Amino acid sequence: MKYWGAMWSGILLAACAPQSSAPVANAQTETQLRTLSCDSDTDRYEASPLPLTVTGVKLGTTSELGSALPENVKFKGGWHLTSTNPEFGGLSGLAILDTGHLFAVSDKGYAVTIGLADNKPDGNAAMMPLRDAEGRILTGKADGDAEGLAYRDGLAYVSFERNHRILAYDFGRCGVAAKGVAYAGLPKDKIGARIAANDGAEALDFGADGRVRAGYETVIDGRAPLVTFDSDGIARTEAEFVEVEDGFKLVGADAGYLLFRAYDRDLGNRNTVTGPNIRFRLTPPLEVDNFEGIAVVSDRSDATLIYLISDDNFSGRQRTLLYLFEVGPPA
Repeated sequence: MKYWGAMWSGILLAACAPQSSAPVANAQTETQLRTLSCDSDTDRYEASPLPLTVTGVKLGTTSELGSALPENVKFKGGWHLTSTNPEFGGLSGLAILDTGHLFAVSDKGYAVTIGLADNKPDGNAAMMPLRDAEGRILTGKADGDAEGLAYRDGLAYVSFERNHRILAYDFGRCGVAAKGVAYAGLPKDKIGARIAANDGAEALDFGADGRVRAGYETVIDGRAPLVTFDSDGIARTEAEFVEVEDGFKLVGADAGYLLFRAYDRDLGNRNTVTGPNIRFRLTPPLEVDNFEGIAVVSDRSDATLIYLISDDNFSGRQRTLLYLFEVGPPA
């Protein structure tokens, strides 16, 4: 897949239009999703370059890190990301592109790519709007509140809150021009009926069987539901549930790792990361924020790299932070 940081080439985006309320029929296979998102008549356009400033951030002192992280988990770097583009921010879902660059979605309906060099952000970035099934730019909080992201071979699944749905985009072939094809809605069972407007599918990944899996922010009897969808976008299996600590919510998932978030005025932002043989908590006095996105990748040394990104909610009191952790064999 090409990196979307190439110049825009003077292409003007289609004008915003009212969103269609009629969903597109669910496709049966990824091949059909790709065809509907990017048909043979669709030209490929690259995303617009995004000015990005990268400033180093320390998570904490050596003593604080030693207390917070297991022996096999190391903090490899932290960065505060800022831009002069006022639409930058609100990042949630996170994934790794085929190029090795980071890819995130925002609750204003944008997709952002962040270039990496030696596993660190290099300042090269690009941003593009997400579109509906008719190719129109998503507008407004109800339609554009993108939260979860799962990416594979150029095809991205993006989950949305408020107007609960999962759309599929063939960014690999069409770039900016990719249309959002309806893949799945809320499960049609008791779980779906209990999902609140702002507590939807914050976590999105692929399960061990390769199928799309959505983790919901809604807590039901102290547990968060994880729903696996078949290729046609129908949830035919019983939901899994994961235990959630009091005050926490499930907000991210990737490759067997889960990200939980909590906030209150007294304790501030808190995050817990769980995965194969690890569990660690990020809390003050560590430099933490509203982390909502997680992406996991194996590096050449057989260690596992975990990227976390925070949603600043477009608030002057919060930041877009990108953190990198390395997980080695259990101590």
